[in-house]
Amino acid sequence: MGLALGALHAASHADTVEQISTERGSLNLYLPDSADESGSLPLVISLHGYTSSGNEHESYFRLRNEVDEMEFMLCMPNGTQNFLGARFWNATDACCNFTFSGVDDSGFLRNLIETIISEYDVDLGSIHVLGHSNGGFMSHRMACDHADLIASIASLAGATFLNPDFCQPDRTVHALQIHGDLDDVILYDGGCITGCYPGAELTAEIWAEKNGCDTTPVAGEPLNLVNGISGNETLVQRYVTQCDEEGSSEVWRVQGGNHGPSFNANFRREMLQWLLTHRRDTEPSCRGDLNGDEVIDGSDLTTLLSSWGLEGEGDVNDDGTVDGADVTILLTNWGSC
Repeated sequence: MGLALGALHAASHADTVEQISTERGSLNLYLPDSADESGSLPLVISLHGYTSSGNEHESYFRLRNEVDEMEFMLCMPNGTQNFLGARFWNATDACCNFTFSGVDDSGFLRNLIETIISEYDVDLGSIHVLGHSNGGFMSHRMACDHADLIASIASLAGATFLNPDFCQPDRTVHALQIHGDLDDVILYDGGCITGCYPGAELTAEIWAEKNGCDTTPVAGEPLNLVNGISGNETLVQRYVTQCDEEGSSEVWRVQGGNHGPSFNANFRREMLQWLLTHRRDTEPSCRGDLNGDEVIDGSDLTTLLSSWGLEGEGDVNDDGTVDGADVTILLTNWGSC
């Protein structure tokens, strides 16, 4: 199944590259050269498709080209490999854990984001996840599981859960679905793989409902995103009426687009601009306040350490074990909430 398409392109960028240590090894984090003078920066996590990799995915999306000018941090992690050697994200019941691995990619990506937050000056109101195909499915999964952390997502040729009960975000998330209506891999109108998935418009409507929006879309200005298709081929429908605060939904229908359209430079800029403008106001986080006194301090640290190595009250990130990742979260949020 060709879920990781896209021609290779020569890249042009002048960003700064840092190394992030994770349980899956080191990852590159790309920062603008002006990072030291820019204050808090948005963070964008970009996810590859099935059988692909972070590097191959970047050769298609080319987001690094915009890191300096648009001033954001960028990380492109890799999924794990199944026994067939194919990298994947364990995203939804439809895609793409075809070998039924128990890998927790949702937890891994959350830990990655929290590690970056602990080491760099991240704008906590501007954390965004995007992806292509299987990576698009995973973007939706992250919004379902970690709405407390993620302001907005963008999915190209992915989808959310068909059963809305499988996705229970604890707050609003801005969601953008981009999809070619001639996609014969992940169908525009929905389909089934290991499980069934909603079409692009139903995906956007599901997020509109979760964000409290009126489910009657409003047409936006069409966009010119694709080489080889004349005119403004991409139709825009927005769910922006009566939405709960800091929530919205949108679908971009690429007329004549396949699973991996040949995008022009407008695509990455429009998508990134959408993400970066769909941010949220930040409030002090009380994640790690284990005794509920609205202060994260030594008392909470003592509680955490008392259950070290176990599954207990100190398991702040809910990964089943109290460990260094939980300490990192607690120290990141140290002080009054």
